[in-house]
Amino acid sequence: MHDIFSIENFLNSFSQDEVLKIGDKISLVECIDSTNTFLMKESEKYLPLLSESGELTSTGKQFNFSLKAAASQTNGRGRMGRTFVSPISSGIYFSIAYIKKNGITDPAMVTVSACIGICRAIEKTYGVECEIKWVNDIYCNGKKVCGILTEGIINPEAGRIDGCIIGIGINLRTNSIFDKELKSKAGGILDDLKNDSIVPCRANFLAACYKEVKNILETNENIINDYKSRSLLTGRTITVTPVIGDEKTSYTATVKGISDKAELVVQLSDGTENKLSSGEVSLHGTIFAD
Repeated sequence: MHDIFSIENFLNSFSQDEVLKIGDKISLVECIDSTNTFLMKESEKYLPLLSESGELTSTGKQFNFSLKAAASQTNGRGRMGRTFVSPISSGIYFSIAYIKKNGITDPAMVTVSACIGICRAIEKTYGVECEIKWVNDIYCNGKKVCGILTEGIINPEAGRIDGCIIGIGINLRTNSIFDKELKSKAGGILDDLKNDSIVPCRANFLAACYKEVKNILETNENIINDYKSRSLLTGRTITVTPVIGDEKTSYTATVKGISDKAELVVQLSDGTENKLSSGEVSLHGTIFAD
């Protein structure tokens, strides 16, 4: 398979008009420390992103939907300070800048939107069904293949989040450097695929991901029902640790579903329902953190 991770291959997935709009916003490299770290620093060059009235400034418009992508990362970051293993020839790792009029009031919904966009791109490109482990992980064939980290760009003077950087890491193949524990949890979208000749190059798949996420955010599509229908945990019994690292706060509950605000709805043994916006949950000995 001819798989060159290049800007040329990426832009081949877009029309001429689309290329004129996004061409100077796109950057693909073979290796970087962290695509999120890069775009967070890059955002400083474009300040202010919003005007006092909440409209996108000219520089905010220039930075909006910028993409930094890499074939590997040396310091990939996950949520709660965790490391996201990002080896060469294993997946794609990228970050998208998103600036929203009047600022971002619900960062969780940005993550939810990104989850749905990536699920759609995976299913359209590879025909592999996806499930979502609340709130930011995508699973295929029972194993995690994608993690998402959303970080806010804060405007301290206005007291708001003007925009955010959405970091997305996708495993296409499991890698020999994955340790035993990671291999038990992480998978690759293509691990069970028998015929590699039908697989598009990574740059084309990256373009599909970018299109899907960008379209949802631009149109402000209501995707919560799609998100709910893909829930990996609904109906299962889990252990909830509200204060991460403090097992004394843990309790057992059954997942009832996802709320309209993307909270995890759980029911305790006495019938009480809790809505979780953060915390750590475990299922059959596997730890999922958010």
